Amino acid sequence: MKKRKGFTLIELLVVVAIIALLISILLPSLSRARELSKRTVCSSNLRGIGQSMYIYAQDGDKFPASSGRHATSAATYWFFRTIVPPTTGIPSPTADLWMLVRANNSTPKQFNCPSTADVPDPAQDTLAYFDFSSGVNLSYAYQYQHDKDRNILGTSDDPTFPIAADANPYIKGAVQSTPVQDRSSQWRGNSTNHTNREGQNILFIDGHVDFLKAPDAGPSGNSGVAAQFGPRFRDNIYTVHASNANVDAGVIGGLPNQVDLGDPSDACLVP
Repeated sequence: MKKRKGFTLIELLVVVAIIALLISILLPSLSRARELSKRTVCSSNLRGIGQSMYIYAQDGDKFPASSGRHATSAATYWFFRTIVPPTTGIPSPTADLWMLVRANNSTPKQFNCPSTADVPDPAQDTLAYFDFSSGVNLSYAYQYQHDKDRNILGTSDDPTFPIAADANPYIKGAVQSTPVQDRSSQWRGNSTNHTNREGQNILFIDGHVDFLKAPDAGPSGNSGVAAQFGPRFRDNIYTVHASNANVDAGVIGGLPNQVDLGDPSDACLVP
Protein backbone atom coordinates (compact mmCIF):
# COMPACT_ATOMS: atom_id res chain seq x y z
CA MET A 1 0.00 0.00 0.00
CA LYS A 2 1.06 3.53 -0.76
CA LYS A 3 2.07 5.37 2.40
CA ARG A 4 0.23 8.69 2.91
CA LYS A 5 2.46 11.70 3.39
CA GLY A 6 1.84 14.29 6.12
CA PHE A 7 2.02 18.07 5.82
CA THR A 8 5.40 19.48 4.94
CA LEU A 9 6.93 22.25 7.01
CA ILE A 10 6.22 24.79 4.28
CA GLU A 11 2.57 23.77 4.12
CA LEU A 12 2.23 24.11 7.89
CA LEU A 13 3.80 27.56 7.79
CA VAL A 14 1.41 28.61 5.03
CA VAL A 15 -1.59 27.44 7.06
CA VAL A 16 -0.34 29.28 10.17
CA ALA A 17 0.24 32.44 8.13
CA ILE A 18 -3.28 32.27 6.69
CA ILE A 19 -4.80 31.81 10.16
CA ALA A 20 -2.76 34.73 11.51
CA LEU A 21 -3.91 36.89 8.59
CA LEU A 22 -7.55 36.02 9.18
CA ILE A 23 -7.23 36.82 12.89
CA SER A 24 -5.62 40.19 12.12
CA ILE A 25 -8.51 40.97 9.78
CA LEU A 26 -11.24 39.85 12.16
CA LEU A 27 -9.92 41.29 15.44
CA PRO A 28 -10.68 44.96 14.63
CA SER A 29 -14.19 43.98 13.55
CA LEU A 30 -14.73 41.97 16.73
CA SER A 31 -13.36 44.84 18.83
CA ARG A 32 -15.66 47.28 17.04
CA ALA A 33 -18.67 45.03 17.56
CA ARG A 34 -17.80 44.71 21.25
CA GLU A 35 -17.62 48.49 21.66
CA LEU A 36 -20.93 48.99 19.83
CA SER A 37 -22.51 46.43 22.14
CA LYS A 38 -21.16 48.26 25.21
CA ARG A 39 -22.41 51.55 23.77
CA THR A 40 -25.89 50.03 23.50
CA VAL A 41 -25.78 48.88 27.13
CA CYS A 42 -24.61 52.36 28.12
CA SER A 43 -27.57 53.88 26.28
CA SER A 44 -29.90 51.46 28.05
CA ASN A 45 -28.41 52.47 31.42
CA LEU A 46 -29.09 56.15 30.75
CA ARG A 47 -32.59 55.41 29.52
CA GLY A 48 -33.22 53.51 32.75
CA ILE A 49 -31.87 56.43 34.77
CA GLY A 50 -34.27 58.70 32.90
CA GLN A 51 -37.18 56.43 33.80
CA SER A 52 -36.01 56.51 37.43
CA MET A 53 -36.03 60.30 37.32
CA TYR A 54 -39.63 60.30 36.13
CA ILE A 55 -40.61 57.92 38.92
CA TYR A 56 -38.79 60.16 41.41
CA ALA A 57 -40.58 63.24 40.00
CA GLN A 58 -44.08 61.79 40.50
CA ASP A 59 -44.57 63.69 43.75
CA GLY A 60 -43.22 67.11 42.76
CA ASP A 61 -42.54 67.02 39.01
CA LYS A 62 -38.87 67.86 39.65
CA PHE A 63 -35.75 65.77 39.05
CA PRO A 64 -33.27 65.07 41.90
CA ALA A 65 -31.70 68.13 43.51
CA SER A 66 -30.46 67.44 47.02
CA SER A 67 -30.35 70.98 48.41
CA GLY A 68 -32.24 73.30 46.11
CA ARG A 69 -30.80 76.34 44.37
CA HIS A 70 -27.55 77.82 45.61
CA ALA A 71 -26.55 81.43 46.25
CA THR A 72 -23.69 81.25 43.76
CA SER A 73 -22.88 79.25 40.64
CA ALA A 74 -20.21 77.27 42.48
CA ALA A 75 -20.45 73.50 42.40
CA THR A 76 -18.76 70.68 44.23
CA TYR A 77 -18.18 68.13 41.52
CA TRP A 78 -17.05 65.33 43.83
CA PHE A 79 -18.57 64.98 47.26
CA PHE A 80 -18.22 61.28 47.84
CA ARG A 81 -19.53 58.93 50.49
CA THR A 82 -21.09 60.72 53.40
CA ILE A 83 -23.02 58.97 56.18
CA VAL A 84 -24.83 62.21 57.00
CA PRO A 85 -26.32 64.76 54.62
CA PRO A 86 -23.65 67.16 53.26
CA THR A 87 -23.19 70.11 55.60
CA THR A 88 -21.00 72.38 53.45
CA GLY A 89 -24.00 74.11 51.92
CA ILE A 90 -22.45 73.60 48.45
CA PRO A 91 -24.59 71.24 46.38
CA SER A 92 -23.16 68.20 44.62
CA PRO A 93 -24.55 66.68 41.40
CA THR A 94 -23.18 63.29 42.45
CA ALA A 95 -25.26 63.44 45.63
CA ASP A 96 -28.23 64.38 43.47
CA LEU A 97 -27.88 61.18 41.43
CA TRP A 98 -27.49 59.08 44.58
CA MET A 99 -31.00 60.20 45.57
CA LEU A 100 -32.30 57.84 42.87
CA VAL A 101 -30.48 54.96 44.57
CA ARG A 102 -31.70 55.95 48.04
CA ALA A 103 -35.26 56.02 46.73
CA ASN A 104 -34.83 52.50 45.25
CA ASN A 105 -35.66 53.87 41.81
CA SER A 106 -32.29 52.75 40.45
CA THR A 107 -29.35 50.48 41.31
CA PRO A 108 -25.65 51.36 41.69
CA LYS A 109 -24.78 49.13 38.71
CA GLN A 110 -26.95 51.24 36.43
CA PHE A 111 -24.54 54.15 36.89
CA ASN A 112 -21.60 52.30 35.28
CA CYS A 113 -20.82 52.56 31.58
CA PRO A 114 -19.48 49.16 30.39
CA SER A 115 -16.98 50.91 28.10
CA THR A 116 -15.16 52.21 31.19
CA ALA A 117 -13.28 50.50 34.00
CA ASP A 118 -15.80 51.80 36.55
CA VAL A 119 -17.39 49.39 39.02
CA PRO A 120 -20.70 49.44 40.92
CA ASP A 121 -20.82 51.25 44.24
CA PRO A 122 -20.08 48.72 47.02
CA ALA A 123 -22.78 49.96 49.42
CA GLN A 124 -24.77 47.13 50.96
CA ASP A 125 -27.24 49.49 52.63
CA THR A 126 -27.90 52.29 50.14
CA LEU A 127 -29.97 54.20 52.70
CA ALA A 128 -26.91 54.57 54.94
CA TYR A 129 -25.20 57.00 52.58
CA PHE A 130 -25.88 60.23 50.75
CA ASP A 131 -23.41 59.98 47.86
CA PHE A 132 -21.36 57.57 45.77
CA SER A 133 -18.27 56.03 47.34
CA SER A 134 -15.70 57.27 44.79
CA GLY A 135 -15.15 58.40 41.23
CA VAL A 136 -14.87 54.83 39.92
CA ASN A 137 -18.47 54.17 40.92
CA LEU A 138 -20.07 56.77 38.65
CA SER A 139 -19.70 56.92 34.84
CA TYR A 140 -22.36 59.50 34.05
CA ALA A 141 -22.71 63.25 34.25
CA TYR A 142 -25.76 65.08 35.58
CA GLN A 143 -27.08 68.53 34.82
CA TYR A 144 -26.19 71.10 37.50
CA GLN A 145 -29.50 71.63 39.28
CA HIS A 146 -28.52 74.37 41.71
CA ASP A 147 -28.07 77.54 39.67
CA LYS A 148 -29.59 80.43 41.59
CA ASP A 149 -30.83 81.98 38.33
CA ARG A 150 -32.57 78.88 36.99
CA ASN A 151 -35.35 76.71 38.35
CA ILE A 152 -34.75 73.05 39.13
CA LEU A 153 -35.49 71.01 36.02
CA GLY A 154 -38.38 68.58 35.85
CA THR A 155 -40.81 66.69 33.67
CA SER A 156 -42.51 69.78 32.27
CA ASP A 157 -39.33 71.47 30.98
CA ASP A 158 -37.98 71.66 27.42
CA PRO A 159 -37.90 68.04 26.17
CA THR A 160 -34.75 68.79 24.11
CA PHE A 161 -32.77 69.77 27.20
CA PRO A 162 -29.90 67.35 28.12
CA ILE A 163 -30.28 66.12 31.68
CA ALA A 164 -27.54 63.45 31.87
CA ALA A 165 -24.79 62.01 29.69
CA ASP A 166 -21.50 60.12 29.56
CA ALA A 167 -18.96 61.63 31.95
CA ASN A 168 -17.55 65.12 31.51
CA PRO A 169 -14.12 64.84 29.79
CA TYR A 170 -12.58 67.71 31.78
CA ILE A 171 -13.66 66.56 35.23
CA LYS A 172 -14.08 62.78 35.27
CA GLY A 173 -11.99 62.27 32.11
CA ALA A 174 -9.14 64.52 33.33
CA VAL A 175 -8.60 66.04 29.87
CA GLN A 176 -6.22 68.97 30.35
CA SER A 177 -7.15 70.97 27.24
CA THR A 178 -9.66 73.80 27.52
CA PRO A 179 -13.09 73.10 25.98
CA VAL A 180 -12.24 75.40 23.07
CA GLN A 181 -8.92 73.66 22.36
CA ASP A 182 -10.43 70.22 22.79
CA ARG A 183 -13.36 71.00 20.52
CA SER A 184 -11.02 71.94 17.67
CA SER A 185 -8.98 68.75 18.09
CA GLN A 186 -9.68 65.33 16.60
CA TRP A 187 -11.54 64.44 19.80
CA ARG A 188 -14.18 67.15 19.20
CA GLY A 189 -14.66 67.68 22.94
CA ASN A 190 -16.34 64.30 23.43
CA SER A 191 -16.54 62.25 26.62
CA THR A 192 -13.70 59.84 27.37
CA ASN A 193 -16.13 57.02 28.23
CA HIS A 194 -16.09 55.40 24.79
CA THR A 195 -13.29 54.12 22.56
CA ASN A 196 -11.38 56.86 20.72
CA ARG A 197 -13.76 59.44 22.18
CA GLU A 198 -16.12 58.92 19.26
CA GLY A 199 -19.07 60.52 21.00
CA GLN A 200 -21.38 60.28 23.97
CA ASN A 201 -24.79 58.99 24.92
CA ILE A 202 -27.01 61.84 26.07
CA LEU A 203 -30.26 61.57 28.02
CA PHE A 204 -32.82 64.27 27.29
CA ILE A 205 -35.67 65.44 29.51
CA ASP A 206 -38.28 63.62 27.43
CA GLY A 207 -36.51 60.34 28.30
CA HIS A 208 -34.92 59.48 24.96
CA VAL A 209 -31.17 58.83 24.55
CA ASP A 210 -29.07 59.75 21.52
CA PHE A 211 -25.44 58.91 20.75
CA LEU A 212 -24.02 62.16 19.34
CA LYS A 213 -20.54 62.60 17.87
CA ALA A 214 -20.18 66.13 19.23
CA PRO A 215 -21.28 67.60 22.59
CA ASP A 216 -23.31 70.52 21.20
CA ALA A 217 -26.71 69.29 22.28
CA GLY A 218 -28.28 71.92 24.50
CA PRO A 219 -31.11 74.25 23.47
CA SER A 220 -30.51 76.28 20.33
CA GLY A 221 -30.29 79.72 21.92
CA ASN A 222 -31.99 82.98 21.04
CA SER A 223 -33.82 83.34 17.75
CA GLY A 224 -31.30 85.74 16.23
CA VAL A 225 -28.37 83.37 16.72
CA ALA A 226 -30.43 80.35 15.62
CA ALA A 227 -31.54 82.16 12.48
CA GLN A 228 -27.95 83.13 11.65
CA PHE A 229 -26.22 79.85 12.34
CA GLY A 230 -28.93 77.21 12.07
CA PRO A 231 -30.71 74.88 14.51
CA ARG A 232 -27.58 72.88 15.41
CA PHE A 233 -25.90 75.94 16.91
CA ARG A 234 -26.31 74.69 20.44
CA ASP A 235 -24.65 74.76 23.85
CA ASN A 236 -21.75 72.44 24.59
CA ILE A 237 -23.13 70.12 27.28
CA TYR A 238 -19.70 69.88 28.90
CA THR A 239 -19.14 73.62 29.32
CA VAL A 240 -18.92 74.45 33.01
CA HIS A 241 -21.67 76.89 33.87
CA ALA A 242 -20.79 80.42 34.98
CA SER A 243 -23.32 83.22 35.22
CA ASN A 244 -23.00 85.91 32.52
CA ALA A 245 -20.13 84.04 30.85
CA ASN A 246 -19.91 83.03 27.21
CA VAL A 247 -20.07 79.34 26.44
CA ASP A 248 -18.77 77.15 23.66
CA ALA A 249 -22.02 76.98 21.77
CA GLY A 250 -21.09 74.51 19.09
CA VAL A 251 -19.30 74.20 15.77
CA ILE A 252 -19.55 76.41 12.71
CA GLY A 253 -17.45 75.44 9.71
CA GLY A 254 -15.59 72.91 11.82
CA LEU A 255 -14.30 75.43 14.37
CA PRO A 256 -15.63 76.13 17.89
CA ASN A 257 -16.98 79.57 18.65
CA GLN A 258 -17.38 81.51 21.86
CA VAL A 259 -20.81 83.10 21.51
CA ASP A 260 -23.31 83.93 24.21
CA LEU A 261 -26.66 82.32 23.34
CA GLY A 262 -28.57 84.30 25.90
CA ASP A 263 -27.99 81.62 28.56
CA PRO A 264 -30.52 79.05 27.27
CA SER A 265 -28.80 76.35 29.25
CA ASP A 266 -25.07 76.91 29.76
CA ALA A 267 -25.23 73.19 30.38
CA CYS A 268 -22.90 71.96 33.08
CA LEU A 269 -23.06 68.19 33.08
CA VAL A 270 -20.88 66.91 35.89
CA PRO A 271 -18.87 64.96 36.76
